Amino acid sequence: MTGLSAVEKAVSEAKELVAQELKRLGSRALASVERPRQREQGDLAFACFAAAKELSRNSKELAEKMAAEITPRLGEEFARCEAVNGFVNFFFSEGLLDSAVSEALKQGPKYGSGTEGNGKTVTIDYSSPNVGKPLHVGHIRSTILGDSIKRLLRLRGYNAIGSNYLCEAGTQVAMLLVGLRKYGATNIRDEKELVDYYVRINKEIEGNPELKEEVRTALEGMEDGDAQVEKELKRVRELSLAPLEKNYELLGVSFEEEIFDSSLSLPAKAAAAEAVKKGIAFKDKNGETVADLEHYGLPNLVILRSNGTTLYSTRDLALADWRWKKHGFDKCIYVTGSDQNAHFRQFFKILEILGRPYSKRLQHVGYGLISLPEGKFSTRKGRIVFLSDLLDDATQEAKNEILARRQKTEERTGEEYSEKEMNKAAAAVGVGATKFAFLRVGADKNIVFDTKRVVSFEGDTGAYVQYTLVRCRNILHKAGELKPALKGGMQEEERRLARTLADYPLTMKAAARSLAPHSVCDYLLKLCADFSSFYESCPVLKAETKQAAVRRLALVKTTATVLENGLEILGIVAPKKM
Repeated sequence: MTGLSAVEKAVSEAKELVAQELKRLGSRALASVERPRQREQGDLAFACFAAAKELSRNSKELAEKMAAEITPRLGEEFARCEAVNGFVNFFFSEGLLDSAVSEALKQGPKYGSGTEGNGKTVTIDYSSPNVGKPLHVGHIRSTILGDSIKRLLRLRGYNAIGSNYLCEAGTQVAMLLVGLRKYGATNIRDEKELVDYYVRINKEIEGNPELKEEVRTALEGMEDGDAQVEKELKRVRELSLAPLEKNYELLGVSFEEEIFDSSLSLPAKAAAAEAVKKGIAFKDKNGETVADLEHYGLPNLVILRSNGTTLYSTRDLALADWRWKKHGFDKCIYVTGSDQNAHFRQFFKILEILGRPYSKRLQHVGYGLISLPEGKFSTRKGRIVFLSDLLDDATQEAKNEILARRQKTEERTGEEYSEKEMNKAAAAVGVGATKFAFLRVGADKNIVFDTKRVVSFEGDTGAYVQYTLVRCRNILHKAGELKPALKGGMQEEERRLARTLADYPLTMKAAARSLAPHSVCDYLLKLCADFSSFYESCPVLKAETKQAAVRRLALVKTTATVLENGLEILGIVAPKKM
């Protein structure tokens, strides 16, 4: 792992200069510097308003005073320091930008890495589908968001462990088992047929007390180790897991561990008994065991049914204990829909009052729901879009786009696409466009799913980022023996691109700290826009001088490196051709 990047060092230096000046003025204001929204306002800025209020001074005059005092002490990282409307603005020197580009060229895949996570372990719970149901579009957000968070944390030095918690001990699987018995389903071909049986039995159970009792009995059999129930459950698991693995492979997602909730029934019951013994939970008039949370400002939570069987809430308690015992984590992150926000507040509070030493190390990342234009996904109502179908459709859309462009590309480059190359590129672009479209939306926002919009090749899409990388690689290939080198002064478009490239480590550090892969997407789109402006204004291979050519080639190579690194964080494959 590397130490501080060139820009991180510059940020640290600017903060120190501001802190020294604030101390001299007698202000206790925080010496923080931020990236201005407008490039013309500098590369870093300190807002003087809080300090001015504290010192009873005019902010504009204070900024001018601070800039004048700081300017003689500027290091080689900065070209100048100016005061504008109450802000102290710092401008990077070309030497700093050269250092950042050189750093990226030297570090390659490690550019953007950090050391703040060294020696720390983080477990990330993501995807966590229900056994007996195929992955559908509603599952994609947890799956790719959690995977990207894992990649971000690893980049910054953490020992990040991806954990897939597979749920098979719940009511939905018990209902499925009853359905398979009732309909004599012996020749099921795939997991999609399981959904058909689940939808069918669900409709029947609604008005049938006998079937409801049979589901209750199946639940008890799961937890008591009934041989017949275990045999039926094993069959459902086998039908479910192979398609799951195939979908994960298509998405480029992996896990370091898989846990089945059926293995946690006994320790979950022990945790519930502990809660009762410590006076944290009680049995209500219906015989259910309830965690008493009302005086903590939370709704009470049922942790055992009246027949003694466990629920998600009970098994979550056991799972947290299991992870702590196995990993001794510094943080445990759960990536689920925001509709579970209340559950996690209750769950975390129970662990806190049980006295678990790790309770303050738990974090829930809740994301907005994905819905169809006609409403919320519902497996019970059969209103779903299977993830495998979505990825197939996206790949076909990508292939259609490549076919439409292939002739022009071959005429321009003289290179021919083989069928194998085209299919490989279509898969990379189709799946990549899908992942980018979901990851680009902030976790707190809902998404109304629309296939055409998700796989669109127009506008700010994953395909645009991939295409920009392919363009960079083509330039580097055509350069032949010409070697990238930082020589001579930069033009404005070159400087703009270099500044964005220099920002990459800061972006990764902030994204890892806030667990926000969408900010990586935003950064990559910005970088692509800056590269496009640079490409149009600054010829590379036909530059006016060899000095300009090798300098610009260095910027092209650095752009390719950063795009590759950023797409890797998002789990998106970069095709060689498009």
